[in-house]
Amino acid sequence: MNLRAGLAAALFVVVGCGVVPPIAGPHDPTRASARPPLGLDLLALRWKHVTADRRSEVRPQEFATPTVAGDTVYAGSYSGGLLALDATTGAVRWRLKTAPISSAPLAYAGLLYVGTDNGRLLCLDAQTGVERWAFATTGAIGQQPQLTGELVIFANEAGEVRALDALTGVSRWQYASSDPMENPLRGHAGVSIAGDLAFTGFADGTMVALRTETGSLAWSASLRGDADKFIDVDATPIVLGEALYVVSSSGGVWSLDRATGRVRWHLPLLDAAAPGATGSGGTIATDGERLFVAAAELGVYALDLAGHVLWRQGTHGGGEPAIPIVAGDLVVYSLAEDGMFLADRRTGELYEYFDPGEGISAAPAITGDGLFVMSNLGVLYAFDLEQP
Repeated sequence: MNLRAGLAAALFVVVGCGVVPPIAGPHDPTRASARPPLGLDLLALRWKHVTADRRSEVRPQEFATPTVAGDTVYAGSYSGGLLALDATTGAVRWRLKTAPISSAPLAYAGLLYVGTDNGRLLCLDAQTGVERWAFATTGAIGQQPQLTGELVIFANEAGEVRALDALTGVSRWQYASSDPMENPLRGHAGVSIAGDLAFTGFADGTMVALRTETGSLAWSASLRGDADKFIDVDATPIVLGEALYVVSSSGGVWSLDRATGRVRWHLPLLDAAAPGATGSGGTIATDGERLFVAAAELGVYALDLAGHVLWRQGTHGGGEPAIPIVAGDLVVYSLAEDGMFLADRRTGELYEYFDPGEGISAAPAITGDGLFVMSNLGVLYAFDLEQP
């Protein structure tokens, strides 16, 4: 396997908030276009497992991030249901046929919780795959559920947030967006929990904080600004201390006060090479010191916690980005058309990339020295991962 067979991105290094300047050169530095070989070999193939043969499909996509718990990797797929495999050898431990899955499973205390594209939340025995209970909703569940106390809390694409008894699946409370959009972007935000509050965003550009015990509204904030389209808040928010960080599709990056929803700062994502352009979609992650934001067409940004741009990798033409994953000194991000990239989280320097063909839409799961990722062709890859 040639790990250099994919497409790499050009590096931006910038300082300060606001518009990112272009870099002069013989090629377009904003694009995720072909580059000479990069410097390090950090990935070594451990095994791969074909969940389904999607080679004859036009532009197939897989969005589900695997979950690793102990010595088992759990992986959902669009056409292959849910698999439990030995993380070291790739041997299949059990397989469950389900509706298509685009979300990461959640493993806890011998149970596995996973949402499906037809709106069902499943609770399974993690050792056997036997169903304990299932709960039906009206919208696709595309983000990992969260546990707090005796509750499992999750959101769906219909603008609903649900809290269920984690052991029985009995409904405890429900919250629904008051202004559902007729033509939202694909996907939805997941739920983040801190203290007694659950935070999430909706397609109408609204962020909310809900009390986990009752589902009642603690506060609501609009992030749509002056925009009248692509206002979706589809990124699962990040909570650090007293601050909440979130991305809206056309509005850029926002920092809010966790207790009140008051705006602390706002960074539009703009490109000096294309005045007026903003990135559609967006995801956000953190290493506790920096924010990593990926926006389609504009790039992957590293910000400090005050909203200053530290570096940027151009991704124009590379496809929709998945959420960046931070592991040790690395930040790893996937582009739907161009594959998976490994970069230095401090400087943005690209170390390696991997494109198995048709790109990678799903974020990888990284644990210890292992990296697990599902390709758009439905192949689950397991790599040994070295740090630079």
